[in-house]
This record gives sequence, structure tokens and C-alpha cells, in this order.
Amino acid sequence: MVTIVKKLTNTDVSQRLGVPTEMLNMLPLYNREHDVPVRVLDDDTGMIYEFKLSVRAEGALRPVFQYQEWRAFVHRRNIRAGDSIYFWEKASVAHRTEYRIKLLRTFW
Repeated sequence: MVTIVKKLTNTDVSQRLGVPTEMLNMLPLYNREHDVPVRVLDDDTGMIYEFKLSVRAEGALRPVFQYQEWRAFVHRRNIRAGDSIYFWEKASVAHRTEYRIKLLRTFW
């Protein structure tokens, strides 16, 4: 199991999540023409989110999870810059790939 860890920036928290390019290896195939939905289970709360994976149409990929569902996750969990997320894939009982996310808070 590969786990991606990302410390969240102000942009990640206020706008959209900049997806590390190494995370693309575990996600569904991206499409430069259309956003790709990625169902993600919040490992802490059990809530399911459908993040929209987007990459630039030309040039460098610069993958992101778009604003709407990502911001819903940030808002519900009261996430701040400096917090970290863990993201991994796990085979589910239905033999489908399941994506999971876990929050690690930074305490000031």
C-alpha cells in the first residue's frame, strides 16, 4: 500500500488541493479534456466525497482536486494550512479500488 502525505498550504485550504504528481499513479486515468470524479472515503468520519481531478489541457500537468467538494471536506473538518493529509488506495470487498483520506492536525 502506497500512502501519499501532503502538508497543506494556504492555497490547498482556501481554493483547491494541489495533487502531488506521484499521486497520479494511483488515481484513475486523468483526462486533459474533462474533470475525472474520484470517490474518496474520509477514514476518520466515514463520509464519502467525490473530488474532481483536473489537469491542465496543455503543458505541465499541475493536477488539482477542484474547489467544490474539496472545500466541503476542508470546511466540514475545519482544516487549516499546516495540517497534513494521508491519501491511499485500498481494495474494497467489491473488488473495486477505494480511495481513502485521513487528516493529521497540526497543533499550535
